[in-house]
Amino acid sequence: MASTDATPVSIHTGMPDRYVGLVAMLVAVTGYSFLPVFTAKLLELNVQPAEIALWRYAFTMPIFWLLAWFAARRSRARVQTSAPPLPRVRLLLIGVLLAMAALCAFFGLQRIPAGTYVVIFYTYPAITALIALSLGDRWAGWGWVALGMTLVGVALSVPDFSEGLSGGNAIGVLAALLNALLVAVMYTLNARILKGQPNRARAAAMMTTGALMALTVVGLLSGARIPAQPEAWLYLFAMAVVSTVMPIFMTYVGLQRLGATRAAILGSVEPVLTSLIATIFIGQVMAPVQWAGGLIIVASVVLLQTLGSRKSSYSDLADLGRDSPTPDLS
Repeated sequence: MASTDATPVSIHTGMPDRYVGLVAMLVAVTGYSFLPVFTAKLLELNVQPAEIALWRYAFTMPIFWLLAWFAARRSRARVQTSAPPLPRVRLLLIGVLLAMAALCAFFGLQRIPAGTYVVIFYTYPAITALIALSLGDRWAGWGWVALGMTLVGVALSVPDFSEGLSGGNAIGVLAALLNALLVAVMYTLNARILKGQPNRARAAAMMTTGALMALTVVGLLSGARIPAQPEAWLYLFAMAVVSTVMPIFMTYVGLQRLGATRAAILGSVEPVLTSLIATIFIGQVMAPVQWAGGLIIVASVVLLQTLGSRKSSYSDLADLGRDSPTPDLS
């Protein structure tokens, strides 16, 4: 008897789409999890936050333009001449928000422990959902339960949370909160500005161009220097490729196969992965409470995957990755 299984299958891998999406999201989260490690190494080499942000996007921008050129060649026969033009000015302005988010990240990581920063930053799914709710979208009850479990799991997965909120580090806490808000706003703007737009790779290149332009101005005003150590350039290049381009592209793959809600919850395993990577590279050790937090995160993923969430335009809010748009190379 012929199979009646209607599960979507990727034509490129032969695997069910949900498994392709799961692998893609885990690869993306792993790339993002290396960002605090690269940042710590660069700060040790006396590279300042504004300099890290500037040179990160100096590497990232040409890679995105190369991806845009590659995507244009592949899709030239399929893209219709009637496709809507890209909103260039708005994309460049979103690039400014992207630059602000990058600066917040590096200033925050300079002032508070990475675990504390991750806890505060991971309020962005809740902020995104609240923005969607204020715009008239609806989210099923089980989705809110899963999100609440995720936030609890994130808080438990980093034992230095209370330590990070003590002392004179209010600037770092505010930077993390502002970073979360900026990312939530970018999710919302990206989903609405680029909905139905086939030229997303070019849009990604334009946004990173806007970010680099803004960061160049900040660098000139702040007296940013060219790093003297070859090791610093290696970390900056790795940050651009491993913790920017690769996870953004893989997040797009995951979003297309899982939907934004499930992909966002899966992305919340980042604090656990960050702790593991920190253990390997900078000697931090995971405490039992961290493992408990990780189990709660996994439970929230199972809950969301099993019970699902109501379809709404919120499922498009994270359509373009965490801190920048993702190129469509299909």
